[in-house]
Amino acid sequence: MAVSTLKIAVDDGSTNVKVSWIENNQLKTVVSPNSFRKDWKSAALRKDKKVYNYEIGSTKYTYDATSDKALETTHVDYQYDNLNLLAVHHALLQTGIDPQPVTLVVTLPITEFYNSEDCQRNEAKIEKKRQNLMRDIRLNKGELFKIVDVEVMPESLPAVMSTLMNSNCNEFTRSLVVDCGGTTLDMGIVVGEFDDVSAVYGNNEIGVSMVTAAARKALAAADSDSSYLVANELIKRRHDLSFVKEVVNDEEQIDIILHKINTKIDELGAAVAYEAKKFAKNPNRVYLVGGGASLIFPAIMQAYETLGDRVVLINDAQSALARELCMYHSDLEGAVEVAAETLVEVDDE
Repeated sequence: MAVSTLKIAVDDGSTNVKVSWIENNQLKTVVSPNSFRKDWKSAALRKDKKVYNYEIGSTKYTYDATSDKALETTHVDYQYDNLNLLAVHHALLQTGIDPQPVTLVVTLPITEFYNSEDCQRNEAKIEKKRQNLMRDIRLNKGELFKIVDVEVMPESLPAVMSTLMNSNCNEFTRSLVVDCGGTTLDMGIVVGEFDDVSAVYGNNEIGVSMVTAAARKALAAADSDSSYLVANELIKRRHDLSFVKEVVNDEEQIDIILHKINTKIDELGAAVAYEAKKFAKNPNRVYLVGGGASLIFPAIMQAYETLGDRVVLINDAQSALARELCMYHSDLEGAVEVAAETLVEVDDE
């Protein structure tokens, strides 16, 4: 009798990798930021801090949260390259699970998963993603998970599955799902309680990276060159002045930096709202998911003002897709019901 491998859901976005799995009838989730540069780091001085030095072929990489030499992941090609392979394996190591053979359910942006001409599965790109994650990678002085199989799902739409199935909507309700990630904007129209998907749309030129790039440029002008991870953390914690002062060396530039960040957030919201209204003028409901959901929420609320509280920001929007994929694909009987009531967030290291 064959022994089944652990199945883990991985929403491997360009900015963060979100990982969900079922353990002891609990749904657990961890968010692992992407911040890698070439070459290795030396051993950490503190014994409680682990250094992650990787090797793919003859190229060496390391995880480095603060380096301004961190490699860019905010482009669509990331889905099929070394950095994606690195990010997924690094995220798996943050779960605290002992390295072992695993089956992964991963994601592709809608524009990559479907053909633009006829909205059918793009089998070539799906297989390209699968094969990328099946490649060899080595962790110096450490053990990695062995990925034995990979299933690929489209981004955004599955993130609202349980929400819709518990929403008491009727079979004619048209729900717009807006997923604003680091690199791409994905949208889809779901009919009823996920009875049908009537249309999908993607734009790989709109994402939080618009704001991140502005933040990094403003930081550099204030003698505060930063990694993408630090810039994104600044965007998230821009209202925390003590954190801002730790990141910005030239404190006289703080107001200028925050103004530039807020201006770019407004531009992002306006761009997403424009694309959303063009794609779905009058949906019955709107659901926002993805890492940029909270940034664009005010703009979408204004764009669909007549819907009121039917414009919904999904709880823990950044990790919603990974959680839903995990529950949907879980082999445990009743895991969806149990997990939905016992969400556990695993702290990042």
